[in-house]
Order: sequence, then structure tokens, then C-alpha cells
Amino acid sequence: MTMKISRQGSIVFLEGVIDENADFSPLLTELPPLQLNLLKVSRINSIGVRSWMKFISLWGDKPMEYLDCPAIITDQLSITPVLLGLKKPIVKVMSAFISYVCSKCNQQEDLRVARTQALPKPVSDILSPSCKSCGGTLAMINADQLSIFKA
Repeated sequence: MTMKISRQGSIVFLEGVIDENADFSPLLTELPPLQLNLLKVSRINSIGVRSWMKFISLWGDKPMEYLDCPAIITDQLSITPVLLGLKKPIVKVMSAFISYVCSKCNQQEDLRVARTQALPKPVSDILSPSCKSCGGTLAMINADQLSIFKA
């Protein structure tokens, strides 16, 4: 499924796969701050990352917000910080799904973390929720994912 762009009020929704067919150009006419909800992005490949980086370059230094980033996007943002802005961070990640794993049953869950929960608290202050399967304690798989909130 190729990336689709839709709108609800002031929020722009991206859905599907960000790949060689992804066209970000319609977003260039949006008024800042651009609010992108990424919840329904199902996959991204390297060519899709390159297209997204080109869009960020063309967008310039206007403000932008990412909402409900799924774990695949959270991972990509943490390893490709240029997706938060080229010369300086222009993007604020407002909410993202962070991957947790249960220490008891190894069940993995992606839990939504809001910017207000992640900042200015250090990682150790974020509560470890309980596993829905067995009640064990969930721990973040990769605490580096929280770096996306610092921009």
C-alpha cells in the first residue's frame, strides 16, 4: 500500500508505506506548524527515508510536529535524527510508541508515550508499566528511543 495523505481538521495523516513511491510534495503547501499523524504508517524503507529527508529540506525551518509515531517510525527517528530537521531540530515529537518487553514472559508491547511524559524527566523516572499478559514488569527495549523527544 503506497503512502496516502489525508486530513482531519488541522492534522495531516500519513498512512501506508513510505517507500520509492511516497510523494511528500502536497505537504509543502500546508501552513506551519505542520502536524503529521504517523500512526498508520506500516513500513518505511531507505528510499522512503531519502524522500522524507528531501521533504524536510524543502520544508525549511518552519515548525512541524509528529503525532502518534508507531514504533517503526520511532526507531527510524532515533537512528536518523535528520528527520527531525537538517541544521537544527524543527520537529517536535508530541507522542510516539516506545517498545517494551516483559521481564517475565518476554511479551513485547508498544506503549504510547507523550512528550510531556518523556520531558524533562530522565529515563529512570518513567514508570515501568505492567504486562497485560502476565502482570510482570515491562522495561523499555531501547531507552535511546526517548532521544526523539529532546528536539
